[in-house]
Amino acid sequence: MTKQIISIFITAILLLNPALAILAQNPTNAATSKPEVYEKIEMLSPDGEKIREIDVRVRFNNDLLEIESKATGEIIKRWNYSEIQSAEYSYTKNPRWKTGLGLGVAAIAFFPILFVAIPLGFSKHRRHWLTVRTDKDFAVLKISKSIRKIFIPAFETRSSVEVIALGDDK
Repeated sequence: MTKQIISIFITAILLLNPALAILAQNPTNAATSKPEVYEKIEMLSPDGEKIREIDVRVRFNNDLLEIESKATGEIIKRWNYSEIQSAEYSYTKNPRWKTGLGLGVAAIAFFPILFVAIPLGFSKHRRHWLTVRTDKDFAVLKISKSIRKIFIPAFETRSSVEVIALGDDK
């Protein structure tokens, strides 16, 4: 009998206060959830006339996205999810022109018969890129192949911004 009275009392409280009902249904609510942290990501950053690739850690907190330098621990970018206007994913091929040039010169100088080395050096490899834009800022991230299938859905879920795929999508 006592259990029934307690049960009725708890049900009445939950019915009278919908916020308590939501907390009761979802004990791991957003206020207490741990941030999701992703590594194996590089961010392109201008450095004078050159562009550097910085090893970063991307953290999805409750209400904001942080990009942190792995080397220094400094927060490079920090945005509320509401600030993020768009995100684009691309899977592109980039020529390895420096490698191709070196192989070609070595082949001609030392082994003229191996002139075939030039096309091998110009082979292409693909990289996974995510460009995130706000009204006043942006970040270009190179995402490791090993995490991109979980990173992009995590970004979409946390930010509520649909990632638009451009070009090849494999």
